[in-house]
Amino acid sequence: MKKITFLMLHLNYGGIEKQVTTLANNLVGKYKIEIVSLYDILGESFYELDKRIKVRYIFPCGPNGKKILNALKKFRLKEFFFELSLGIKMLYTKYFKIGKIVDELNTDILVSSRIEFSKQIKRDDIIVVSQEHSYINTNSYKRKVKNSFKKVDYLVVMTQKAKNLYETWLRECVQRPRVILIPNMIDDYNGDGTNLHNNQIIGVGRLEDIKDFTSLINVYSLVEKKHPDWTLKIIGEGSKRKKLEKQIALLGLKEKITLTGRLTSEEIAKELDNSSIFLLTSKSESFSLSIVEAMAHNVPCVSYDIDVGPKEIITNKEDGFLIDDRSQTQMAEVVSTLIEDSVKRVEVGTNARKTAQKFFASNIVLKWQELFDKILD
Repeated sequence: MKKITFLMLHLNYGGIEKQVTTLANNLVGKYKIEIVSLYDILGESFYELDKRIKVRYIFPCGPNGKKILNALKKFRLKEFFFELSLGIKMLYTKYFKIGKIVDELNTDILVSSRIEFSKQIKRDDIIVVSQEHSYINTNSYKRKVKNSFKKVDYLVVMTQKAKNLYETWLRECVQRPRVILIPNMIDDYNGDGTNLHNNQIIGVGRLEDIKDFTSLINVYSLVEKKHPDWTLKIIGEGSKRKKLEKQIALLGLKEKITLTGRLTSEEIAKELDNSSIFLLTSKSESFSLSIVEAMAHNVPCVSYDIDVGPKEIITNKEDGFLIDDRSQTQMAEVVSTLIEDSVKRVEVGTNARKTAQKFFASNIVLKWQELFDKILD
């Protein structure tokens, strides 16, 4: 049986982590599956893994910046120097020693999940596949791309726009990877989903600037003036939590908006089943698993029309809505229309569920199997 090794930064909560664990669970048995993760942040994978999958961690912990600062503030010098030394070792490994770790792997196919990992890979005796879940359209990033995939055989991206850009950027490289489009995936979902009768709006994501929950809260504040019986629930955790809590308090919406913190996949699914509208106000998305998962549960999605991601999932006004120019007013108007028109809400939700099925694991895994079978033939 041929072996596939996935090289990961960590197995904590996140889009690429969800995608890789779902893929691994669906491939194990047909192939031997191994996951090599730089960090062990949780002591186990956040997402459930098949017991047949071998997982190896390079470090029994994750980034320790907070521990370093805490030890320094409390003047615990022994602890400070220990954590500082460990932090430097982890960073050095991440950017300079991954290649050595890869050299020692016994595998047929290596799937790298990070551009800084791919740059360090030098092996010619295995097939190397690199996944890129985002892109930055700048000259400096283009140079980084050209320098990072010299030993990569296949580069897998998630959107057509990303595929077009990477093919253009890599055209000048003497040895360039073949760029393959394989969208992200979610687990197959056969539940009933939401009945769209609950007065709950939902948002899901990390509480960081890139997700721009500040805008989402502002949109809800406009909606709430017309529809005070509707509430907002934001699922996720991050460094901007206190900032968002302050914003909610200033708007006088503490009784209407709930920040749940991080929830399990099962808990998120339950919240989607209790929701009737999903909002996304991110500044950037490589794909947006959260949109697909909401659509699978019949939830109509309203998203800013950002560079990539949502526009390659949503057909505007059919199975969701795309908002131009990051307009909070326009988004609030669309949300209000969905609240007031239950027939339209059901129509969009039904179409959304059909769209989401294209991204079910049972369909997307076939594309990966086709790639791996071709490689190993």
